[in-house]
Amino acid sequence: MLIHNNERFIVNNEFAKEVESGLNDKQKHISPKFFYDKKGSKLFEEICKQPEYYLNRTESQILKNSVDKILKIIGDEEISLVELGNGNSLKTRILLEPMLAGIKNVFYFPIDVSLKMLKKSISNLFSEYSNLKIYGVCSDYVTGLVKINHFIKSKKNIPKRKFIIFLGSSIGNFDPKEAQIFLSSISRYVKKNDLLLIGIDLEKDKSILDRAYNDKNGITAKFNLNVLSRINKELDGEFKLSNFEHESFYNTSKHRIEMHLISKIDQQVRIRSIGKTFQFKKGETIHTENSYKYSLNRLEKLVDRSGLQVVKNFVDPNKQYTLILLKKILNTAKS
Repeated sequence: MLIHNNERFIVNNEFAKEVESGLNDKQKHISPKFFYDKKGSKLFEEICKQPEYYLNRTESQILKNSVDKILKIIGDEEISLVELGNGNSLKTRILLEPMLAGIKNVFYFPIDVSLKMLKKSISNLFSEYSNLKIYGVCSDYVTGLVKINHFIKSKKNIPKRKFIIFLGSSIGNFDPKEAQIFLSSISRYVKKNDLLLIGIDLEKDKSILDRAYNDKNGITAKFNLNVLSRINKELDGEFKLSNFEHESFYNTSKHRIEMHLISKIDQQVRIRSIGKTFQFKKGETIHTENSYKYSLNRLEKLVDRSGLQVVKNFVDPNKQYTLILLKKILNTAKS
């Protein structure tokens, strides 16, 4: 456990292990959770400012428009706010300010795989909200939630009731089966009075989606390629970024945006910390991200199969995006 000022961090780094496994597969792949080192996080902030990228603006607007209704459902009892993948916590502030004003005792538990971003975000929040108690967990989401549950259970002064938020449409990075498994895993650690808020991108015209992930300024391309820079920096890799190019498109039959890095030439790449050399043929890709888009009907079926139920659906006027508030179905498991 790392101690920094008044924040605590639990570290869990599997970067090298997952890169090795992904590059050994027939379809090479790298998990999108590894996009978010310091540079990647800054690039994503730039993506969110691009006119083509509607997701962040739309989600923020829904949150601003719905925060009073959400907090009315939560009530004024003390609560632990748990965020899966907090990033820079900008949207979190939309919830935090009214929560701190209306709820006597609020603890904040951000979970993120990037330790640097986690430290920076918590440091900023701590300086802004002196009455907010913060415990950061550097981990994957489910492991982090397990650790937080154990921690909350062991402390008398920390609220047992949780409000778990998962913003940014990150659940779209899972395929539907994985999303169900993920939500089912989260559901195991959701108690009777807990609530879960998830941001999910909805199906829409293909041209809107293709533009959103291929901005004219090329920021998404830099963001995609940066994962190779991270391998070079952290794992002593020898990727030449000029030998790869960004590709992104909407796969209509699979209801998903796909992002790839295409090898421009036949090449070999050594990653020294792993102790292996990986072969790439010209035109071969590294699959770096899927972003699934849902109809409201398919979304409700996914939620129901995961042992959760819809409390409220908050959708923008153009029906492009939704924030869905969930609770546990109590007759399927112990609360």
